[in-house]
This record gives sequence, structure tokens and C-alpha cells, in this order.
Amino acid sequence: MAGHAEAQRRTTSPRKQLIAPKKKAPEPARPQAPAAKDTTKAQIPVVPAGDAAVADTTMPSGISATGDTLTEAANEAKLPVEKADSMHAYKITIEDISYLSVCPGTNVTIPFKTDGPFDEDNTFIVHIIDATGKSVPISLPVKKSPAKAVIPSYKVGGEVYRLQIISSIPVIKSQEVPLRLLQAPAAKIDLIDGTQTVRIMPGQEAHLRINLTGAAPWSFRLSDSTTVLQTLSNPHYITVKPTDVKAYRVTAVSNACGSGTTSGEAIVNVNNNPEPKLELKEVEKIAKLCAGVPFQVPFNATGKYKEGNKFVVQIAERSGAFKSISTPDSSGYITTQIPDSYKPGEYRLRVTSTAPYLVSQTTNVSIVSPTVATLQKDSLRLGENESGELTVKFTGGGPWFVLLSDGTYENNIQESPHKIKVKPFYDTNYQISSAGGLCGVGKFSGSAKVTVKAPPASITLDKLPQNMVCAGSTIDIPYKTEGRYNPNNKFTVQMTDKSGRFVTLPTTVTPTAMQVKIAAAAPGDTTKIQKIRIVSSSPAVSSAIEELEVVAPDKAVAEVSGRGTVSAGRSTRIQLRFKNGLPPWSFTLSDGTAINGTFLNPYLISVSPSSTTEYTISSLKSGCGTGTGRGSAVVTVEN
Repeated sequence: MAGHAEAQRRTTSPRKQLIAPKKKAPEPARPQAPAAKDTTKAQIPVVPAGDAAVADTTMPSGISATGDTLTEAANEAKLPVEKADSMHAYKITIEDISYLSVCPGTNVTIPFKTDGPFDEDNTFIVHIIDATGKSVPISLPVKKSPAKAVIPSYKVGGEVYRLQIISSIPVIKSQEVPLRLLQAPAAKIDLIDGTQTVRIMPGQEAHLRINLTGAAPWSFRLSDSTTVLQTLSNPHYITVKPTDVKAYRVTAVSNACGSGTTSGEAIVNVNNNPEPKLELKEVEKIAKLCAGVPFQVPFNATGKYKEGNKFVVQIAERSGAFKSISTPDSSGYITTQIPDSYKPGEYRLRVTSTAPYLVSQTTNVSIVSPTVATLQKDSLRLGENESGELTVKFTGGGPWFVLLSDGTYENNIQESPHKIKVKPFYDTNYQISSAGGLCGVGKFSGSAKVTVKAPPASITLDKLPQNMVCAGSTIDIPYKTEGRYNPNNKFTVQMTDKSGRFVTLPTTVTPTAMQVKIAAAAPGDTTKIQKIRIVSSSPAVSSAIEELEVVAPDKAVAEVSGRGTVSAGRSTRIQLRFKNGLPPWSFTLSDGTAINGTFLNPYLISVSPSSTTEYTISSLKSGCGTGTGRGSAVVTVEN
């Protein structure tokens, strides 16, 4: 038995015994909590350790020991571990919330989807991210969709934030989803002309203006109890007709985000003085007038006027009599226009009332004529990348503007004649596309020609990537250009036809090459040398002419030849010659031997027949379609 054991030790690989760690003095046993069941690993057998000899010193299956000794804990750490859940693809996806419109301080529900085996104790929390990238949590942890969050009240409405959901076990982040917060409302009140006070006569109306900010629609209330609900108008106008002096304020404003702030005050003074007064105001607005163009005459009418009173605008030459140019009006807002019969010049303007008859102060006004712009006839010659100046002459009321035919535009022109800088790339005929002044678009005429001295245009056809092509195929032709070409220029590739005349090929132009489709071969042709060139249309320029051999498709021929005698088991070579095709050639011999893609011509192939064999071509392909085989090679085998 001992001899048998000795023989076994000699014929098997040495095994190392697990040495148990040194034992300490025995301690009283402590109760231990039952270990949680590990479902990710198979139970590992424990090797008993003790003073007694161990009958079988082999390691448990799947365990290998390295080094001199291993404790059980170290040995267990060496075990192959099953892939953890981190190998799974975890993903959190926030669903579409583009429909949400929320305000700071409000609740929001965020639906989301998850992929992957999240831990059973995992939770999800919603975070809000501002423009600086700062992220803060805004929801309580939840186990599943949806998550309910509260938008912090200190966040600024009207700005775009981003929402993100983050899990705890493992830590996975969803995509960031934009969310625009609605803005709280604000309202400011003033008068229609932007002032804070106005004086009206008894029975007249005043116009208030409420400027609103924040998210529409708005609702607001004025100090006189006027209430407006859900308005989309901004600014919002209100007409009032107080009987006594009154101050108007906005007492409250609200929108979807709740109440907002108010400011401003509009005071309407009602003049109870029975003595009427009439005066022009803001006369600088009507200092220059255009015949036939409507304008409003600003004036104040205070005091008490008789029933049926009308206001009329009158105009007169410097030393002439006043004539009415408006229809009688009782509202206090008169819009009129200068009749076309009045020539440009200096005039006086005033407003009168009929009951009682009153006359306002007089103001001086100028009637200006419509603009006439003329582009002076110039003929400039500029170098490449140089600029020049064209001259435009204006008459009529300014300041003026002008738009040239190449898109050059200038406005607020104060002097005439005026120089306009131009920098054309090509020879250009300039005209005026539009011009005008104080009275709107006027009349314009004239032209100027600017020529540009540019280097002559040329086309260089680079070396062709191949000197043989298959008819009907598409090839890239590299090229370079110099000089300038007109905007409507077109590049095309031309090739000679059967009669030697150049014809245009379908061409796709790129910055470095032109893609062209080679025309089909003429009937009966197998190969033909044709000429090719590149031409431009504007200016008309041609490249140098290159030659290209065009091969008809499916016309390749492979001719096999050879005679030989060999002993059994010996080899010899037979020859194939190719023509009327494009390399590479692929062929199959009658004995099944196949060669794929050779560029050699002629091609020598070794054969080792076991008996006398006649070799022919059974199939042929080239870079220009299929082909046919000709001839044969006979190898005689002597036994």
C-alpha cells in the first residue's frame, strides 16, 4: 500500500497542502447573525484544517493555489467571481415634459423610464440644474415613476433650467431635460404718450397705458375698480373720462404664477376753468412735412368749449393768408396731410377752434419734396481686392438712404453728393435698387461700371488616376483653377465622340475633382483612344487635352496556350494572355483551378495533372465586366 502511494506521488503533479492559520486560545462561542444568502456565487467547499493528517490533499475543483501557503480567506479571494450587476446597461430616461409650463414654487410631476436591475433599496431623486451648472435636489426619494418635485420659489422665472433624475444604487443619471419657468407678472401704468400727467376738458377722454411683463395672459385691477381679465394685449390701453382730477394706479396684477408687482401713476387733471385755451405742443415733430403724407398735429385744448365746437388745421405761406387743410374735428386728435398743390418751401401752421373762435400760436414748418437719387455715371477700373467709390446725388427731404444693385446699403446720409465705397470681385454694372428720404421711397436712376483687373482664368487637368476606363463607368478627374470666374460659370468635362467632336459628359463638380460618367462605347468597338478636357463657360476657358483609353464592357478575352509532357506527379506551366479588358482578371480553368484578381499579363500557372489533360477557360471576369476564353493547353502525362 505504501509502495502504491509512493508511485502515485511520483506520477502526479505535486500538490500543496493548505496550512491552517495558527490557532489562538479558545474563546467562548458568540452567537452570530445568520449570514445573508449569496445568490451570485456557488457555495465553496471548505477544506478542514486540523492536526490530523488529511487523506486527500487535492484542492477543491476550480481552486488553484499559488505561493507557498494560502489561508482559507485568501484562497476564497482567488476564486473566479461571477460578473457583477455593474456589467448591465443601466439607464434612466425622462419622458416628454415639453408640455409643462410651471412657475417657481409650484409642484411638478416628472414621468421616467428605467432599464437595468436596480437594487431593491434604490431610490430616484429629481435635481434642477441652473445655467451655471449648479444642481440641487427638489424631490423626495421615490422607488418608481413618476417623481413629484417642487420648483424652488427662489428660481427666476423666464429662464431655462434643466431637470435630471439620479438613482442611488447604483448612481445613474438621466439625460438633462430643459424646463422654462414662467415669469411672475408686473404692471406699470402711464399715459399713452409715456408721460405721467395730462390735462383735459370736462367731458374729454384720457388714454391710459398699462405695460405688462411676465407670462401672458394677465389680469389686473385699477384704483378706480376697473378690472381686466385674461388679456393678451401688451401694452393694454384703457380710456377714462373723469369729471375731476384723478390719479390712476394698478392695485393688483396676476397671471398663472400668482400675484405680481405694480408701479407707476397716471394723473388726469380736469380743467374746470370755463375759459378755453388752445396751444400747439411738440412742434419739433412737424418741423418738416411731406406733401401727400399723413401726419398728426399735436395740440392741447383746455377749458370749456361750446357745443358743436370743431378744430381745424390751417397753413399759410410766409406772407400769405391761412387756408384750412383738415376737415373739422371735435376729438382733439387731428390727422391731416399737405395737399399736393403746395410746393416745397417754408410755411406757417396753426390750429383754430370754431366755438369759441380761438387761434393757437403759429409754428414754422418746411414742406419738402420727395427724394430723387441719381447714381453718377462712372467708369472705375480696380485691381484685385481693391475698393473704389461711386457718387450718388440726392434732392428732396433728407436724411437719405440708398441700396445698390449688389446689395451695398447706406442710410442716414446727410450730405449730397455722397460717396459710396464698393469692392466688387467681378466686373459689375451698378444701379440703384432703392433710394429715399424723409418722404419715403423716392425716384432713382443712373448707372456706373466697375471693372476688376483679375489674373487670367486657367484650368489645369491633373494627371488622370488611370489611363484606361470602362465605358459607362464613373471616374474622378482631378483639376485646379486659377483666376476668377463669374458667378454664373459652369465647369463641364468633354470627351470626343466617334467622329472626333467634343461632346459634354454628365458632370458633378467638387472643389478638387469632377465626377463624370464615361459614355457608352460605339457598337463594334472593344477599345478606343479618346480625348478628354475640362471647359468653363464664363469665361470660356479650356484645360489641356489628355488621352484616355475607353474599354467596352464584357469584351475581355483570355487565351490559354501551351503544350507539354510530364511524368506522373510532376508539374508544368501553361500560359494565359488577356486583352480587351481591364485588370484585375479573375478566371477559372476547366479543371476547377481558380485565380482571383491578377494584374499579370501574360500569366503563367502551374498545373500537375494526374493524367493527360486539356485545359481551357471556363469563366473570365475583368475590371470591365465578363469575358470569354479562347484556345487550350494540353499536358500529356507519361506513366
